[in-house]
Amino acid sequence: GADPAEQIENENYEGDNNFRLAEAVERLDERSRSILQRRWLSEKKSTLHELAAEYDVSAERIRQLEKNAMKKVRGLMEA
Repeated sequence: GADPAEQIENENYEGDNNFRLAEAVERLDERSRSILQRRWLSEKKSTLHELAAEYDVSAERIRQLEKNAMKKVRGLMEA
């Protein structure tokens, strides 16, 4: 039995984080947003190679774009 006040505080914190995450992802450019959503936020995860073929770039470039997008999201969430 956790303290009910603590449980509510944790739920509020999680809800706030989810909201800030969604807001940060929406502020990304379309390609970065699509890559993050398809790699991490969808039921059926896309591979680097699938996205590379779609965007006509290397899998390494997709990995770089993904890394940069995650860095931007972290920065936006901390702001």
